[in-house]
Amino acid sequence: MGIRTGAQYREGLRDGRTVYVNGDVVSDVTEYPAFKGIITTMAGLYDAQHDERYLDVLSYVSATTGERVSTTLMPARTAEEMNARLRCEYLRTDLTYGLMGRIPDFVNAFVLDSAESLAYMGKHEAAAKVREYLEFLRANDLATTHALIDPQSDRSKPDAPQEALQIVHETPEGITVRGARMLSTLAPVAEEIVVGPFVPRRPGEEKFALVFAIPANTPGLKIVCREPYDTGSGEFDQPLTSRFEEGDAILIFDDVFVPRDRVFVGGDLDAYNGLLPNFPGYTGLQSAVRGTAKLRFLTGLAGVVAQANGRTKSPRHQEEIGELVGYVGVAEGLLQGAALDCARQIQARERRQAGETLTPQPGEPLQDTPIGLSATMVFFPHVLARAVDVVPMVAGSGVIAMTEKDFNNPELTGLLERFMHGPDFPAERRLQVMRMAWDATGGQFGSRQALYERLYSGDPVGNRLRFFGMPKRSECEDLVLRLLTS
Repeated sequence: MGIRTGAQYREGLRDGRTVYVNGDVVSDVTEYPAFKGIITTMAGLYDAQHDERYLDVLSYVSATTGERVSTTLMPARTAEEMNARLRCEYLRTDLTYGLMGRIPDFVNAFVLDSAESLAYMGKHEAAAKVREYLEFLRANDLATTHALIDPQSDRSKPDAPQEALQIVHETPEGITVRGARMLSTLAPVAEEIVVGPFVPRRPGEEKFALVFAIPANTPGLKIVCREPYDTGSGEFDQPLTSRFEEGDAILIFDDVFVPRDRVFVGGDLDAYNGLLPNFPGYTGLQSAVRGTAKLRFLTGLAGVVAQANGRTKSPRHQEEIGELVGYVGVAEGLLQGAALDCARQIQARERRQAGETLTPQPGEPLQDTPIGLSATMVFFPHVLARAVDVVPMVAGSGVIAMTEKDFNNPELTGLLERFMHGPDFPAERRLQVMRMAWDATGGQFGSRQALYERLYSGDPVGNRLRFFGMPKRSECEDLVLRLLTS
């Protein structure tokens, strides 16, 4: 089949999946009002693959089938191939303004990383299964998401909770699993669910060491959604919510059978615990690209808000927005570095496996620090939070705005146009901008986005502690010791 259209994606969602929203069972997610906006956005991404302007960026010709398939599933070995991936990631996140944290590109990158990681660890049977799954995704162009986190039954304990997803029965044909995983963003409107690791498992927890993939309509899988934020107010009052409300869900596996060819890791602690640490960087690159797109959007939003209320000439607000513009420059530079770093990591592994000893040459860093990972875990949580602070600071009380219906009330239209305009900014457009600023930073959608970015790659304190323990710190300290002893 190769790349699909938006209509084919919509039809694929009519698969009999079990979805719960506000206590009700949703029999057809394509007809549920709160999902229509995000489905339209996702369908637009599928249609973009067939746009002549984007065709060669968003797709490539598969050497296996001769069909055009998504570039988000393209393995890369060279800097040129990685740059092709970067262009695709940049365009797709630009089309969604960086506001979809779990656009399928992320999980596609996650699966590519998983294949490389398992092969690097010598888990060749598991790696072969993941590569077969990648071929399946390329051939069918399915929308993927994942579930990584154990239920929050008791976070005071380091052990896997008994409510966590686990193997309860095993046969030569496959495994039966029971338990729950969270927080599966996009699950209501995805077609494939990839279950992967997040925290390490301990000896004795082999039944919890699971990596597999199943269709969203697998019998026994219950997708229990959080409260939707799209209230049907429309694109004027909820310009972001109405388009990019991905939805989050807890996945309950009520004795779900997983065929053996879909079980990538089933009880192997070494493979499970080593999967994420040995990622070469596809996932980090995609995350950095998405973070950059969102930073560009928030920076632009702050600038347009300043135009709407006359603060473009205020040095105070120029300084705030200028800081964000500087961060955008850093972020876009990081993308080039992350792409090159990922290609270099893959090439270095292949050379090591071929028996080469890789020794840093004079003028080269002695220790690796994955650029995409650093950007995702340390840089973007900080700068995106800063951007979210700047937008309402520039907007002031203007974000507390009336609705489109108020403006269209014949008794108010003239008065609002008279009193609510900005400098060279009609009142209706100013109101539209302020509604967007509120949607991005203040309403349910914006509040969820802020929390999501803060915890996007896990506990921020834990992430910084992780970097404290990296060899790069010792390399930096050695500079000081070298000078002290010179």
